[in-house]
Amino acid sequence: MKNRILLFAAALLFACTANHEPLEGTWKLVEYKSIVDGETAWTIPGNAEGEQLKSWSGEYFLFVGKFISDGTTTPNYGSGTYTLNGKHYTEHITFHISEDYTGSDERLLMEFKGDTLIQINPVNVDWSYDKNNYRMEKYVRVK
Repeated sequence: MKNRILLFAAALLFACTANHEPLEGTWKLVEYKSIVDGETAWTIPGNAEGEQLKSWSGEYFLFVGKFISDGTTTPNYGSGTYTLNGKHYTEHITFHISEDYTGSDERLLMEFKGDTLIQINPVNVDWSYDKNNYRMEKYVRVK
C-alpha cells in the first residue's frame, strides 16, 4: 500500500511540474516569418541575418539576439515571466528593447515537435489567430 501511495504522489508531482519541462532550457532561433494580408512580408533568414537565443527557467524567460539587414545591425532583447498551459503560452514582459512592450502581456500559441519549438502570435483572447496576419518563430533546442 505504501508503494502505491508513493507512486501516486510521484505521479502527481510529475503531472504538476511537467507542464514547463518541454520548454525549460535554451533554444536558438532558426526561422522567423511575418505574414501580412496572406503574403510573406519578412523572413529570417532572408530579409535579415543574425541569431537569437531564448531561454526558459522556472517561471522566467529571456531572449537576446542581433540581426543585420541592409548593413544595419539591430539588437533584440527582453525578459519577464511566463505561463504555459498546453499550447497556450502567455508572457508578461518586464523588460524589452522596445519600451512599448514593457509591462505588456503577450499571448502566443506554442507547438513542440521533438527538439523544435514553434511560436505563433498575436493570438486572440479565445486563442485563435488571423491566419492572414501573424508572426511565426521557429526554434531548435541548444544542446
